[in-house]
Amino acid sequence: MDRPIFYCRQLKQGGVVLEGDDVHHLLHVLRLKRGDNVKVFDGLGAYADATVAEVTRKGALLSVDVVQKASCRQSGRVIIATSLAKGQRFDRLISKCTEIGVDHIACVLFARTVKLAAGDKAVERYMKLAISAAKQSGGLFLPAIDAPAGLEESLEALMKRYPEAKIVFGGFGEGAVRASEWDSGGADVIAVIGPEGGMTEGEEQLLRGRGAVEVRLVENVLRVETAAVAFAAVLCCRR
Repeated sequence: MDRPIFYCRQLKQGGVVLEGDDVHHLLHVLRLKRGDNVKVFDGLGAYADATVAEVTRKGALLSVDVVQKASCRQSGRVIIATSLAKGQRFDRLISKCTEIGVDHIACVLFARTVKLAAGDKAVERYMKLAISAAKQSGGLFLPAIDAPAGLEESLEALMKRYPEAKIVFGGFGEGAVRASEWDSGGADVIAVIGPEGGMTEGEEQLLRGRGAVEVRLVENVLRVETAAVAFAAVLCCRR
């Protein structure tokens, strides 16, 4: 039987205290007790085996063995810059992109994006979803998640962080390249997914001005979360 997996923000050898939802899961869902074996990870590539050392009504202390560290990807990173979507649809987008292995998710406010929660609280919620998805899929790295921002602001921030990245966006124009034929050459890729009402002409011009390539995934019009997951799958499986 696989050991339960828990997220620990500050993972180190020795004793660590679980926080947040993981405490409830350990105590009241799994009903673990002293001496039970678990796994822990920090979302930044560090992971370790651990043992439940102490359990109280409010928390749990874990005894962590040797901490190991997976290498962080330096190229071929996949960045999904996506319009928000309503309700649980965007929750699924966050979860599935995390499972697939996306490195960065930027929440973009296009002119036709539905108006949803913004700011730190939104990012905190999205990160909780990513942690849950990583634990389920066994991923050691959590995606970076940006608070909702306008397209130009998001692009500037992403290009500063990934200066050699190539940019693609979904579309059906005559010059659109089929996704199966487009090659990133091993570079980081920023995939821009617009709202279901479509991007404005100005937004498309902004992207083309940054050297973005229009890419066609399939012949059908996709929902935001479907397009994001499809881009994620295509790009992640090629690196």
